[in-house]
Amino acid sequence: MNKVWSIFKYEFYKTVSRRSFILTLILVPLVPALILWVLNSLSASQSQALGDVFTGGSQSALPAGIVDQSGLIKEVPDWIVGGSLVLVNDEATAREQTFAGALKGYYMVAPDYLESGEVTYYVEEVNPLSGIEGTSIFEQLMQYNLLGGNMDLYLKYTQSPSIQMVEINPQTADARDTDNPLTFFVPYAITLFFYMIIFTSSSMLLTAISKEKENRVMEMLLSSVKPTQLFTGKLMGLGLAHLLQMAVWFGAALLLLRMSGQTFAIPANLQIPAYVFIYGIVFFALGFAFYGSLMSGWGAMVPNLREGNQSTFVFSLPLLFTLLSISTLISEPHGTLSTVLSILPPTAPVAMMTRLAIGGVPLWQVGVALVLLVLSDLFLIRAVAKIFKSQYLLSGSAASINAFFKLLFQRQASG
Repeated sequence: MNKVWSIFKYEFYKTVSRRSFILTLILVPLVPALILWVLNSLSASQSQALGDVFTGGSQSALPAGIVDQSGLIKEVPDWIVGGSLVLVNDEATAREQTFAGALKGYYMVAPDYLESGEVTYYVEEVNPLSGIEGTSIFEQLMQYNLLGGNMDLYLKYTQSPSIQMVEINPQTADARDTDNPLTFFVPYAITLFFYMIIFTSSSMLLTAISKEKENRVMEMLLSSVKPTQLFTGKLMGLGLAHLLQMAVWFGAALLLLRMSGQTFAIPANLQIPAYVFIYGIVFFALGFAFYGSLMSGWGAMVPNLREGNQSTFVFSLPLLFTLLSISTLISEPHGTLSTVLSILPPTAPVAMMTRLAIGGVPLWQVGVALVLLVLSDLFLIRAVAKIFKSQYLLSGSAASINAFFKLLFQRQASG
């Protein structure tokens, strides 16, 4: 046990003391935090000054004229135009006022507007940015008049129907705002986060073991410790180091989401509950033990790191399939595929976290996923520990994925 503890401390301190680890641990949450702080520090006056640079400053405050040759515009209500549009009797007057600086331009509505839909906008100098806002207001004014000046009808026409989606099953119902893009962005980001951190952190075990085999450090280590002690110590040391990294990053992400909610008025139902952070630590630890054991066993068999990296794609297939199913996970979080992916051990660490970020996951499904993950981890740790033998760790012969999995299950069955 003392030797396992020594290997654990060595791997943990070696990992967390690396400059790259420290920089990524700090910079990954720090950079978005600084960006958010800068955005939050911008005052309204600064934003207006920036807008004036692109829209023309005081010129944008001038109204635009409307020369209506169709006779369709009966009213120009201020609650629509806000003083940005005024009716002008004829084109000559509108042109004269534009050159005099009283108007920034004028719209010419064609006499056959109902047939052609043509409107010409005359300005001294075309500025696409400053013309966008005025054009949209003019379109709203035309819609209002084409509806006969009926304000109630206009408001119903311009406003989208208020559609609320309600799930029939109250156990899985959630209060997501399907019209808000952040409803899909937040679970999507969590899916990518757990996919990347689980796979990259578990790959570190393959890198560490393969390099030690290539550098012949493994021979010296095996002279003083047993292979199983070496495996257990490395798994625990690297696991704790990356668990620390995951906790800092994920905690910072939750904090930034809450801060961005105050800055950008993100609805409360899009905020991730605090319990998701606890689940995140648990599912990461179990997911790392699952894939870290596989990577360790494969690293014990391959002769060098290059050959080991060539086959890691096979181990990433379950996580990659989960990533490819992200649309289904987000749009149908309680569907059959989403439920199965969140319970099966190879995909549960990522799929279940996606569903938990959305909400409404039945507690029994979380419990089943955790139990299956724990049992799978115990199976893999015991099986891989038996692969950690001197004949594999010191061997330079080629290995195959088929032989690895055959040995994995045969060894476990015989044990």
